[in-house]
Amino acid sequence: MKSLHVKLNDALNTLKLGCHFDLQGDSLWCEIDDKNLLLSLAEILQTMNARVCMITAYQKGEAHELVYHFDLDGMMLNVKLHINDKSVPSITPLFKSADWTERELSEIYGIAILNHPNPKRLFLDEAIKEAVLSEYYSLSSAMSGKVSQALWSRVKAEEGSNRG
Repeated sequence: MKSLHVKLNDALNTLKLGCHFDLQGDSLWCEIDDKNLLLSLAEILQTMNARVCMITAYQKGEAHELVYHFDLDGMMLNVKLHINDKSVPSITPLFKSADWTERELSEIYGIAILNHPNPKRLFLDEAIKEAVLSEYYSLSSAMSGKVSQALWSRVKAEEGSNRG
């Protein structure tokens, strides 16, 4: 794992991308504020045969944070992106495994995914407004089913208001 950590930092330093990966337990973390840097990192990770496992989102004050969870040779690599305007470039053209999650971020949370190759909704009816969830949930909450319960309640409430 340390060799992968060094390899990533060397690649980033060579390209002068301004991101440093920190080894924390069994995973690597990187925090960035530049959306263009996300695309540059994604291009590097694609050449290293990484895979997008999930993208999580949460609100932090008036801003938002997205965490891109990549698997790289069995190691979790997490790239935290700070965004202030609820928009982010799509990495789906580089990683097909990001398609579902990016569309979900758009549909449920109202985050604009720029240049996504297939921005269609996944499961919510077009009559239901985007950002149906007014708050973000942690991965642990999502795994416990809290997101599904909250989403279903809000969808039913929205559906009722559209009928009346």
